[in-house]
Amino acid sequence: MGRMLDVFFAPTKVFTYLKEKPQWAVAFVIVLVIVTVVAAVSVGIAREAILEQQAEAMRERGLTEEQMEQALSVASGPLLYISSALGAAIFTALLLLVFAFLLNVFVPAFGGTAAFKTVFSLVSHTALVKVLAALVKLILIIITKSIYVTTSLALLVPNMARESFGYLLLTGCDFFIIWEMILVAIGINITNNVPKRNAYILVFLLWVISLFVGAFLGTLRGPGV
Repeated sequence: MGRMLDVFFAPTKVFTYLKEKPQWAVAFVIVLVIVTVVAAVSVGIAREAILEQQAEAMRERGLTEEQMEQALSVASGPLLYISSALGAAIFTALLLLVFAFLLNVFVPAFGGTAAFKTVFSLVSHTALVKVLAALVKLILIIITKSIYVTTSLALLVPNMARESFGYLLLTGCDFFIIWEMILVAIGINITNNVPKRNAYILVFLLWVISLFVGAFLGTLRGPGV
């Protein structure tokens, strides 16, 4: 557990350890468990707002009141919590795996040494920042009773449409994610021998690309989805 806390207070110590003994399981499980629990609790707190949003989306699709009542009776049960929790866990796991895979692929091109277990160990540990982010957002949800909370640059444009490309792009510029990316850059400099400047270029290049891809995909979902 001490190593988990050192990610926040002594990251270079953790990364030096992971270079010699790459370990990912404990950190990975902690991240998934906390993210899953927070997702389920958040849904419980903002349940009424979520159901109202779903009802509004159904009205826009032209569903009858009877159809809406049937759909909401199913959505308001355990399925709402289970789908949110599983969705958060699966999304987070895939995100970490894909990010580690891409880093490992491009590390040699940026002057480092590829080793997926080492990279995934690093990514799993730096993802502990997501745990802190999830807890902060949970506190904000408790205060506001709304699922629409953010710790990103989207705070600067509260009146912008949530489904717009610009808003989604700003939402991706989350302060916790930026912190996490800095830690990843520091980490691959140590664990995979990537020159410091190249490490930052690689990590932030992948992050910026993911911002635009994520914002674009978000606009495809449309409002109320």
